[in-house]
Formats: sequence, C-alpha cells, structure tokens
Amino acid sequence: MKKRIFIGSSSEQLTILNEIVDLLGDDVECIPWTDAFALNKSGLDSLIKQTRLADYSILIATKDDLTKQRGESLTKPRDNVVFEFGLFLGAAGPEKCYLIAEEDTDLPTDLDGITVAKFTRNSGQYNSLDKIVESIRTHLVKIAEMSQLGLLPSTALAIGYYNSFIKRVCEEIHGSECVELEGKKIKVKSFRVDVVIPETLDDNGVGNFTTLYNKRYGLSKATTCTNPALLGTRGFPFHFKVDPPDANQESPVDIHLLDIPSTLSTIVESLKLYLPSNQVGQDFDMDYLEMRELENFAKVLKYLIGRNAATKGYVNVLTNVKL
Repeated sequence: MKKRIFIGSSSEQLTILNEIVDLLGDDVECIPWTDAFALNKSGLDSLIKQTRLADYSILIATKDDLTKQRGESLTKPRDNVVFEFGLFLGAAGPEKCYLIAEEDTDLPTDLDGITVAKFTRNSGQYNSLDKIVESIRTHLVKIAEMSQLGLLPSTALAIGYYNSFIKRVCEEIHGSECVELEGKKIKVKSFRVDVVIPETLDDNGVGNFTTLYNKRYGLSKATTCTNPALLGTRGFPFHFKVDPPDANQESPVDIHLLDIPSTLSTIVESLKLYLPSNQVGQDFDMDYLEMRELENFAKVLKYLIGRNAATKGYVNVLTNVKL
C-alpha cells in the first residue's frame, strides 16, 4: 500500500512543489495542497481531514514575504505554510512531518534549536533540493518499518490481542501438549497458528467473514486444555484442523490453528467516529484508513510474535486474505 504524503507550499512556489513530487517518485502517493481542498468546505476543515488521511507531510517554507521586524528587514515564509506545519506537526508528530526551508528564510523562534532541512536552489550543492528530498525518502523507509500509537486503535488492538490470546494459547499448548474438542482431550505432537487478516472489513467487522471462512475450510471449534487445579478456569477457544485430516487422534497429532481476530471489528466502529460520513456509497478515504489500520495491526503483531520464544516460529500472520 502506497503511503500518502501531503505537500504544502505558497501559491508562488508550485514549481518547487511539483519538483518534490517528481523526486519522491511513484513509491508514494503525493497530495499537493492544490488537490486537498473540497468544494463547499472551509479550508480549515479540508486541512484537518488531510491530517487524518496523510501518513506524512512536507511543508515548503520559502522567502515569499518581505517584512520589517523591530526595524530589520526579513524574508519570511507565507503565514499559511507556518500554520499548516503546526497543524500537521500536532496531528502526526515530528517523525512524520517535515519542514524544508529555503536558505536565509526567517523562521519562527519556536524552531530555534530544531534541525530544519534548509535547501538551496543551486544544484550540485550538499543541500540542493534533490539531496534534501532523498534524505526524507530514506527516513520514510526507515520509519515505515515501525509502528506508532496514534489516534486510531490498531497498535493497541494488536498488543492486546497478542498478550491476551495468541501468547496465552501458545503457552498453554506448550505446557499441556493437548487441546479439548467436545470435552475430549487430543494430544498434540506439534502445532502452528495462522492469524488470518481479511483484505477488507465489512459493516459487521469480521463476524461474517469468520463464519464463512471457518465453514469453507471445515474448521472445528476447540479450546486449550483447562487446568483442573484452577477452579472456574476455562480454555481459550479457537478453530483448528488436524494435519493430515485422517490422522489417528488417539495418538499425538499435528494441529493447525487458525484465528481471525474479532478485535478487528473495533476498527470499523472507530473509523466511523474518526471520519464520519452522511453519504451512501464507496468512501475511498475510509477504505484507505481501513487498509492502513489492517496493515499496522499485522505489522505490530509480527513484531510481538518474533520477540517471544513461545510464539516465534509457531505463529504466522496471513494478510490480505480473501474468501
């Protein structure tokens, strides 16, 4: 999935903006400010919407306005560029919002002590525009491999799902070496777990997908074995199949567990609150946010799985799964 980058500038610097779009290339989806403002909406409403949709932002501060401050003549960036930088910085944080400033542009004193990428219009220099953009591209690749807590829930959902279900299931099967099917214990020789992430979510979250998926692949419902020493406890439920299907279940068997995280349904409800709509029909912005959250959920989950011996090598995450 291509990441979205909002790019803002003054109207006089569209040439530089278009040059940055070309330098970033086709690996990302650039949203110039000229494409960001919706009809019959205020400029502020449109910008706030972009802070929610864009993964990153680049604001271009150039010497657009000559001002006098305490008797001194200064060249300053356009006010709207400074405002938009603050807006996106507050929404996404400093790791995802970049200010690139033309050399000798007078910036707000709030940025004193902050390393700002300053570019020259002269090609071939160490800080020419192409080199500045390349450094941003490198940084984007680096942070794309990490996940962050944000306004949307996927990171927290993945952490909760892993700690309260995936890790616990693996630990219990490692310890008991069995699962329970209709009250009968099945000895487990080896196991693997596939976490199934649907390609898309419907209005019911993953409820309908889970029912149809389990039916299509003939999965049986079982639980981890309960500990009789702990009164009131019950096993963790999951769906599974025996590999091979005709194995003698009186002897230890290889089992294949599959789970579709029901917690993903929370994403649907969160998006409705985060980006409300009063229209009927496909909403491409909502679709993009949904894909971004599913991708981030899978990324966080893979990271957690790889850090624990009970899950590493036993759990796989399958993404973009279709029925």
